[in-house]
Amino acid sequence: MHELILKLSRMIDSSIRYQTTKSFFRSLLNDINYPYKKYFDWFMIGLIMTSIMILILSKSGKLPAWMIDLDLYFITAIFALEYLLRIWVSQDIHKHILATSKLKNATKRDYYLVPLKKRVEYLFSLPALIDLIAIFPKFRIIRLLKLYHYMHGTSSLFKALTRKRFEFIFLGYMLLGVTFSFGTVFYILEYGVNKNIGSYLDAIYWALVTVSTVGYGDISPVTDTGKIISMFGIIIGIAMISFVTSVMVTAFSERFDELRNADNINLVSKINRAVIINGYGHLGMTIAKKLLLRGVYEPVIIEDEEEKVTQARVDGYKVIRADGSSAKLINDLYKGKNIEAMLTLTSSDIDNIYFILNAKSVQNDAVIYARMNQHNLRRQYYATGVDAILEPYDVVDFKALAYLKRHHEENKKGIIFFGYTHKNKHLCQILRQDDIEVTIYETDSERYASAKRDGFVNVVQVDEEQQEYLEHIKLLKDYIVVCAMIEDALNVYYAISLRSGGFKDEIVALSDSKEDNRKLILAGVSKIFDMYEESAERFIELIENKESI
Repeated sequence: MHELILKLSRMIDSSIRYQTTKSFFRSLLNDINYPYKKYFDWFMIGLIMTSIMILILSKSGKLPAWMIDLDLYFITAIFALEYLLRIWVSQDIHKHILATSKLKNATKRDYYLVPLKKRVEYLFSLPALIDLIAIFPKFRIIRLLKLYHYMHGTSSLFKALTRKRFEFIFLGYMLLGVTFSFGTVFYILEYGVNKNIGSYLDAIYWALVTVSTVGYGDISPVTDTGKIISMFGIIIGIAMISFVTSVMVTAFSERFDELRNADNINLVSKINRAVIINGYGHLGMTIAKKLLLRGVYEPVIIEDEEEKVTQARVDGYKVIRADGSSAKLINDLYKGKNIEAMLTLTSSDIDNIYFILNAKSVQNDAVIYARMNQHNLRRQYYATGVDAILEPYDVVDFKALAYLKRHHEENKKGIIFFGYTHKNKHLCQILRQDDIEVTIYETDSERYASAKRDGFVNVVQVDEEQQEYLEHIKLLKDYIVVCAMIEDALNVYYAISLRSGGFKDEIVALSDSKEDNRKLILAGVSKIFDMYEESAERFIELIENKESI
């Protein structure tokens, strides 16, 4: 017998017609992306609604006999056939048998008990039990529950609730315990005294109605102790309802995010030229806005932080709330074959590197540009296969350097920096190498010492309470001042101090906070090199020209 089953399994596995047929029905019943499933779903929804309408109208006794026969025989036969097909496609037993035959010392238990157990588990699952019960005309009203299969939104919500199975099981035990406890106590107190309590079932009914806070009022306590028990039951019932509400809201909220993500992923496939932006910080926000204004590419945001997700949606972008390191997400996005480029712009180099590795492992030819935050990680970025990397401050350095050199060539004067920070260290060093006079004013003693160690001679430590340096600077003619303090608020302060102190020449600011740019202009700054603006322009150039390292 065993050899016959093995032979039959091999025949089934090699039968193209069998595999094609089974694949067709599996897709028709379970795959929401299958083109014909929506027609099948509408057909089955129509049958369910027809059956329910026949059931309702049959109560009046005026329904034609042929309609009742249609429901009893044709519709019932369709549901029975569907039930059998769902059992059939739920498992490939022949594949399990063939896989087990390749194992050494495989027992009959390995061959047959494992697939039998899985089949039994399916038969006793809630959806399968609903399908079975709905076959029988006597339980036609149960057919409404079969809408779970055909209405994707309903099935999604059901799946969301099943994820909270532990919470609902706990709640069920709690409800059972509370109901029987209160019902028993109420029965002992009220039986023989309360004319509405004729049996133990009446007491249990009262307890459930009270705990659920429905309160029909057909049974109410007459003893003082019974009234106290009722009050406790109501309080516990309110607490339980709050717990259920909280669990359901959490479950639905999580599922709605998934559905919204799935919908946005489907919409991405319909975009003509999509650019994926991983990270919606200041830089991601600036790039997305510029892309949208140009109208050639459409930005799609990947972000996991709730606040940033909300902001991106308010700004009108398609947002996928997810971790960018999800291989399934990248695979789904590239199904449409319309992704022009991917940008990973988070402030964490580790997250950016991991995103690149994940994307390249799924889509080797993906075009990916990355923001690099630390100079010393350039080698690691290159090792990922990234197409190009960009350090925002390097971009500012490049443009600001050209601007400052041109000023020096025209005026033959030195350059004064307020601050020796990550914004301008590299810039100062290049200017010094080109024999351009650099003077640094610094308030922080540690950064003052750092400038000295790096070989700068004209370094002045400024005391914010003393204003003598302003008197000196205002006497200088044709000099340019660059505000490059760590905080843009300090840049605003020094710019307005210089202007109010009488400095008439040009003031430049190196900014990394878009919110402060307007204040810098009001403070008297002549030109701003904004890290985000300049970097955004450079990233867009990379996308348009398809540049790579």
